[in-house]
Amino acid sequence: MDTTRLLLALSAQNGWVIHQMDVKSAFLNGYLEEEIFVEQPEGFVVQGQEEKVYRLNKALYGLKQALRSWYSRIGTHLMSLGFVKSPSEFTLYVKKVESEILVVSLYVDDLFVTGSDEELIYKFKEEMKGAFEMTDLGKMTFFLGSLDKKPRTEPN
Repeated sequence: MDTTRLLLALSAQNGWVIHQMDVKSAFLNGYLEEEIFVEQPEGFVVQGQEEKVYRLNKALYGLKQALRSWYSRIGTHLMSLGFVKSPSEFTLYVKKVESEILVVSLYVDDLFVTGSDEELIYKFKEEMKGAFEMTDLGKMTFFLGSLDKKPRTEPN
């Protein structure tokens, strides 16, 4: 949430508009780095081969690795477009084009996009829609999430 607060403050201070995009089935876009096997799903069991399992090539919702593999996949794509990943916040990417700046923040399956040049933002959004199945939600008008700072408890 700190990154979202920072993005809101930066945009407000500079008079930038924040755009929001939603990635459809985001976790299904991630590639797994480890071997994961699952049982044959009910209704799809092959007769005479009930003991066999499937090896997953891509992430599925519910896997512990799903979010990490999605962030890795989109991060690789963003860096191929010239973005630099923040060294201290793994969901924040910045790209400089001459004197202009473009900032992208990931929040699970949403992208928040802002920057100093609207044309740069629109070009970026079109490129992303070509690379991933996405919904362009336009200018950010609401954010479903809590910006309230909740106290963290230390583990015993």
